[in-house]
Amino acid sequence: MHLHHSLTTLIASAVLATCSLISHSNSNLEVETSSGILHGFVNSSAPGVRQFLGIPFALPPTGNRRWQPPSQLKSGTHFNASNIGPACAQQPLSTTPMLYAYAPYGGGRTEFFPLEHDFSEDCLTLNIWTPRASNKPLPVFVWFFGGRFIQGGTSSLYFNPQSWVDRTQEHIVVTVNFRSNIFGFPNADGLDDQNLGLLDQRLSLEWVRDNIANFGGDPSKIMGWGQSGGAIALDYLNFAYPEDPIISGMILESGNALFSPATAQSFDTAHANFSAVAIAFGCGTTALSQINCLKNVTWQDIQSAIVKLNLTTSFLPIVDERLVFSSYLKRYGVSAYSSVPAIIGSNKHETNALLPPVSGGRSNETYTEADTVTNTTFLCTAAMAAQLREKGGRTTYRYRYDGNFPNISPPNYRGAYHAAELPLIFGTAGDYHGASTSYEIVC
Repeated sequence: MHLHHSLTTLIASAVLATCSLISHSNSNLEVETSSGILHGFVNSSAPGVRQFLGIPFALPPTGNRRWQPPSQLKSGTHFNASNIGPACAQQPLSTTPMLYAYAPYGGGRTEFFPLEHDFSEDCLTLNIWTPRASNKPLPVFVWFFGGRFIQGGTSSLYFNPQSWVDRTQEHIVVTVNFRSNIFGFPNADGLDDQNLGLLDQRLSLEWVRDNIANFGGDPSKIMGWGQSGGAIALDYLNFAYPEDPIISGMILESGNALFSPATAQSFDTAHANFSAVAIAFGCGTTALSQINCLKNVTWQDIQSAIVKLNLTTSFLPIVDERLVFSSYLKRYGVSAYSSVPAIIGSNKHETNALLPPVSGGRSNETYTEADTVTNTTFLCTAAMAAQLREKGGRTTYRYRYDGNFPNISPPNYRGAYHAAELPLIFGTAGDYHGASTSYEIVC
């Protein structure tokens, strides 16, 4: 196992190491894909980047397709790929407990989450940023956002990599929307598939594999990249598809499959949470009646009911022994995971983001408690995953991010809190709360 401390250096190295030397021209703004003929654009903010936004990679998961695995979209029609698609249906950030550093009050950095008016059930889209001209197939980053499987989306302001791609001209970035909460992880009696959000992610990887060459990308050099819940999901897929991971490497920031099931999984084997929502709408008590009835309720009403029933954090991945397994230690022991290399790490003060601000009475004792949770939840699982991967002969790099910058940290917060590294990687650190300092070296 190789140990490094600079996350930006690791990612930059990953980009350069995966480049190929075959000639290719990718200046065209009209690209044919399995989803249709896409019409992209170039803007003045990033003149060296072609952007293709809001690309549907699956049929809309609406109507009878609600709570079903994603269906591949095949189309030959023209599509205006000029706008990032809405985030998948979710409750507003303001209704989610314990996300103090990102809350829409007190200077919280709301740029980490999609705008509250920008939600839809028709949301299975991805976005592509690719250099305007290149003479070689380029490596590709596929980004899965965090949000503990209950919220998040690609329209988050901090997650726009146009400046990063414009600066390097050496890689492509793809960001992916996927279903979360009750729509992505319903845990409903009567459904064959419960971990729909993971299936969304898998289908998006298949889409990238099949289409990215048309954007100047190298399908043999796809780097899976996730943070928090997105990293956990990526690692789940790493175990679920050991012989066909699609990706050639992965970056796991602040999350991996060894995270405590109490944090990342549901234990509702009686399907009580889904039933509670169904009963709130008078949908009966049988599995089939509840599913069919709730398919006729708007997603907005369902989300409102979830908030009223205090179930905002109750719909999570559940063990099915196909996509999510009951013991990842056992699967490490029998080498039942892919052979791709990985970068794994965490931030020094992850849990500070989940604490009330100092003005609310946060004490040094509270900081000590936060550091304990950071170590046990994030640092220790990263260390264990790296050690187990090394034992299994997988190339693995570790990092710890320690950055503490005023234009990223909300007022009354300190340290490298959960997700604080992302604006530096995406190149958006200086876009919303003051210019970056000379110490903020972006990718």
